[in-house]
Amino acid sequence: MAHVAKQLLDAVTAAVTGLPATGERVQQSRTYVHQSGPALNVRLGERRILGIRGNAFVDVEQDIFIDIAVAGPAETIDDQLLQIEAEVHRALMANPALELACFLDVNPGGLSGPELELAEKPKAVATSHWRYQLRHTLADPEH
Repeated sequence: MAHVAKQLLDAVTAAVTGLPATGERVQQSRTYVHQSGPALNVRLGERRILGIRGNAFVDVEQDIFIDIAVAGPAETIDDQLLQIEAEVHRALMANPALELACFLDVNPGGLSGPELELAEKPKAVATSHWRYQLRHTLADPEH
């Protein structure tokens, strides 16, 4: 079995793959390299220990970031980002537990302001932030 953070990363990636705007253009990456857009990059953020329960379980908070990359006329950038953010939100909240046994809770954290790249065809990336609470055994972060 994989680390609970990897299980979460894979489940979030699967949940946001196949959205109307981004389709299969989803990867787990810290880079914004896509042959065509719009596209998503799903990546891990900080993991914090929230507490130990009965010397048996560890509750953790795991940040997940979903970078939304778009390109097109400057006047459509914001609309594209907001549409895709709504699709991501609906996909992740349709089944908040993502079929994970380690799941405790999820809190959407909002959308960052877009980072713009001026080019012949303007590009932008904004990040959707999700904070998940998970539980694993004290002895093994894979269970």
